[in-house]
Amino acid sequence: MAKKKKSKKAAAQNAERNKKIALISAIALATAGVFVSAGMGIKAVDNRAAELITSNERTIQINWGQGESGYIWMPISERARINNKLAPALQGSDTLSWHPLYQASRALADTGWVNGDPVARWTDDGSIIIDADWRVPAAVVRDNGRDYLIDFNANVLPLDYAPDQSNQFVIHNPALPNPGTGNQWDEPEIRDALKLLAQLRANDLLAQVEGIDLGTNREHGILQIITNGGGRIMFGGGPGRSRPAEMPSEVKIERLVALQTKTGRIDAGAVLLDVRGQDITMKRHDN
Repeated sequence: MAKKKKSKKAAAQNAERNKKIALISAIALATAGVFVSAGMGIKAVDNRAAELITSNERTIQINWGQGESGYIWMPISERARINNKLAPALQGSDTLSWHPLYQASRALADTGWVNGDPVARWTDDGSIIIDADWRVPAAVVRDNGRDYLIDFNANVLPLDYAPDQSNQFVIHNPALPNPGTGNQWDEPEIRDALKLLAQLRANDLLAQVEGIDLGTNREHGILQIITNGGGRIMFGGGPGRSRPAEMPSEVKIERLVALQTKTGRIDAGAVLLDVRGQDITMKRHDN
């Protein structure tokens, strides 16, 4: 009798155990089915979600570089060209994915107008906003009959002009050829000219300046300031690069400030003014 009772109890336990195993197996299979279904349909769900939360009028908004008074200095024609270059980033069905952001950022970086990689992000309505570190025009370098726009770090920008049509300060007589759009015109004398223009601006001396001549042959690097009165100012070595027997750059700048205060012109009305040595020398138009 004891054996029969034990057998009935064991059978009941086995049945209960099998029931639990069957239940757990069913849950596992159902869960696996959910994951398989989700994995198969996740892209479709993402695409549908993107369609629902975005508008039909998607755009790329570029935060253009602005001047001190808030104006956008980029020419309208160049803005239109850049917008056209970036437009393909919004084509296709990849709304809200990373790829259009990368495509738009890369397209703007390739224009030569910005430093580093622009930052692109999605808006709530499925448009793209791009922020960038813009290269600001500083001057043009005249080379082979064209004036090539550069920024304050001598990077070549994507615009060039016929001579004297740029409305920019002109740097004459570079020793090295144009390295191409987006590249730095890696010539120390060009950087000297840009530093000199910055010093003249800081001292309110740019109103009568048309450009900087870098000099030729053995005189290359002896900077000459070209004025709008047809005069030239022998400035010598650029800021921080004064040559032997020259006064420091600060002294030369102070002399130009004094001449402008006294005569109303930084060149004192001379055809050639030399501020490099111990004394200022000049050649007047009537000499």
